[in-house]
Amino acid sequence: MSNLLHVATRKGFFSLKREASGWEISKVDFPGQNATMSLHDPRDGTLYVALDHGHFGVKLHRSGDEGRTWEECGVPVFPKLTD
Repeated sequence: MSNLLHVATRKGFFSLKREASGWEISKVDFPGQNATMSLHDPRDGTLYVALDHGHFGVKLHRSGDEGRTWEECGVPVFPKLTD
């Protein structure tokens, strides 16, 4: 059983650790922002978090160091339309 839980909420991205007394918040990333989804990639440990920026849409962020630093993922480049 894992001792670490990641939770995406409308108030940010929370990391919780299981302690003897129960689950405790160990870290908060993107406080006050609407984190709509999160994913932990078991292959390399990368964390992904989707943030809903309202009018500006959703942006995907990733961390390769357990949330110490975050970077915004690039978006796909669509080919130009031809006439």
